[in-house]
Amino acid sequence: MCRGRPLLAALAVCLLATTGRGADQAHAREIADMAGRTVTVGHIGRVWSAYPPVTYLVYAIDPSLLIGWTGPLSEDSKRYISRPYRDLPVVGGWFGQRTPNLENLALAKPDVALVWDQSLAALPQMSDKLESLHIPVAAVRLFRLDDYPPALKFLGDLLDRKERAHRLSVYIEQTIVEMKQFSSRIPESRKLSVYYAIGPDGLKNDCDHMPFLDEAIELAGGHNAHHCRQTSGSPPERIDMEQLLLYNPDVIITQEDLFLSKVYVDPKYGMLKAVRNHRVYSVPKTPFNWLNYPPSFMRAIGLRWLAWKLYPELYSDNLEGETTRFFKLFLGVEISPGETRAILGQANP
Repeated sequence: MCRGRPLLAALAVCLLATTGRGADQAHAREIADMAGRTVTVGHIGRVWSAYPPVTYLVYAIDPSLLIGWTGPLSEDSKRYISRPYRDLPVVGGWFGQRTPNLENLALAKPDVALVWDQSLAALPQMSDKLESLHIPVAAVRLFRLDDYPPALKFLGDLLDRKERAHRLSVYIEQTIVEMKQFSSRIPESRKLSVYYAIGPDGLKNDCDHMPFLDEAIELAGGHNAHHCRQTSGSPPERIDMEQLLLYNPDVIITQEDLFLSKVYVDPKYGMLKAVRNHRVYSVPKTPFNWLNYPPSFMRAIGLRWLAWKLYPELYSDNLEGETTRFFKLFLGVEISPGETRAILGQANP
């Protein structure tokens, strides 16, 4: 019996229980997820992801599997999302201060819920709540870029999309190899220092996300000007202007429009080498951020963009052509030369 619950939630949960969603007996199989947990799943035709990076990766593998987005897409992002999937409902996720609406999630009837493996220890109640709705939970490891090939193999097996997942994995593996070769050719004494500016004044740093940035900057041939050891759950670290002046980075990258609007006009930034040399760059974020916030498979093209910005005289690959190829392979969209230049920040389309 399903009593003692709000009516809508009770109906949803009972429906899931009586239909055997998530692990129907006819197709039940056990899989080992990327956190080492044994999970029983059935036929998977509908997927919900609790975190944007995992959602984006499922989209790249097969967008028809998604029941919805974890958060709303910007209008600019929608231009580069295949038309049938631009207006999928926002189902929500477990990230930041957000939690999904469990009643809506139950009614959407996903066959599996995908979570980041590092979130399971911090949010054990998440798995319990989902499993109470008869939604099996599988963990995916997506931390460094070299986690993506094994994650794609895992998802290819789980979702029965092996060939497609393999194609994406090969591209990322090749990118890592090529960028390691590129960065190894730059002597340590010539590697540029890079500062990632967060916040309207550029003085905030989210240390929990630094590993994503360290990896990207190193593979692009630079070194991160700022290092910190923030522990999970602590507030973002701030530095003062004096510290930034001591760093005096060769290049500043950011995704903060307000910071960009004043970095060349506010005199306090004028003493910085990156500002004097006009080497402050906005990280592309079409359709998803290319380096961070949230980190996703877009880093595979973001690394190339960063190397091109750091060492235009050394990075000889055709970045426009590579960007067009990347969008076709991962996002299934054709972009024009004008759109490519706009995305890379060279010109308006």
